[in-house]
Parts: sequence; structure tokens; C-alpha cells
Amino acid sequence: MRSSAMVVLLGLGGCTGLGAEQAGMEAGSSAPPESRVVPVAPTVGPFAGKWEACDGTNSPDECSRYVLLQHDDRVCGTWSYFASGKVYEGRIVARATSSVEARRTHVCGRPGSETQTECDDGWQRIDKPLRLCDGKLADLTRADGTCVADHQAVPMPDEERYAVQAQPWIRECLSRVP
Repeated sequence: MRSSAMVVLLGLGGCTGLGAEQAGMEAGSSAPPESRVVPVAPTVGPFAGKWEACDGTNSPDECSRYVLLQHDDRVCGTWSYFASGKVYEGRIVARATSSVEARRTHVCGRPGSETQTECDDGWQRIDKPLRLCDGKLADLTRADGTCVADHQAVPMPDEERYAVQAQPWIRECLSRVP
């Protein structure tokens, strides 16, 4: 009787995927702490989403963008902007200090005004703000401390969010410091 119940439970676990998830967690738990990546919950938080600033351009390809995911106080994602006929893009790590304030701590990408470090070469440490002001994202602050919030939230399809979240560096970033 007991073995029949066990077979049924194992069968249900296989059908629901619980067995594979459990095996993955057990395999991950034997890894050294510095290489262990915690499974990331759905990314929610005030900074999570797709943000665009398109003022002064007629082409969507020339908008400045942030695509950000958030897990607890960790904010990770990508940035891009268009200048001098070129697209500059890269990765960003920030730490939310409140529901409207975060500090960018690491950046990498195509060298330009945002970074001098290619992502293949590692991370550049920075200390720059990200703020939410009147429902918009600001990456600049005026000398008097007020926001320069020109990035508006735009819809991000689930497929795009899943594709970003599936990137190994994002999963690692959302679970620990780069």
C-alpha cells in the first residue's frame, strides 16, 4: 500500500514538474555559495518595466531605453541610447533604497557617456541615481536635487520580459552582487 502511494506521488510530481524543480534545487545546494544562484521570483517592484525617452526623435530606434527587472531591492537590466548616429547599449545594476529612489552601482556596455567598460571585460563601478518622479523614470538629478524624469513607462510584452529574465547574467544579478 505504501509503495503504491509513493508511485502515485512520484507520478504526480513528474506531471507537475515538481520533481525536476526539487532536483534542480538539490543540485544547486551542493554548489559553493559564491557560485550558487537563487531561483528568481517573478520580478516586481516600482522600477521593473520598460522605460523610454523619445523626445526630439521621430524614430523609435533612437529612443533612450531602460529595461529593468527588480527582485527585492536589486534592480538589474539593460540601457540604450542613440547619439552621433550610433546606438550605445549595455547592462546596469542598481539597488533600490526606497519605492522611488535607487542607486546605480555597476554598468558595462559600449563605451560612451554611460560607461568605459565593455561587458566582456567586467563591470564599471558607478554611483548614479535612478528615481521615480510623477510616474516617470529619471536617471539625472538637477543641482537642486529635483528629477529630470523623461523616461515614460511603456508596455513590455510577457515574451520580452521572459526573454530578459532568462538571460544568465540577469538571473545571477537578481540573486547576488555581480
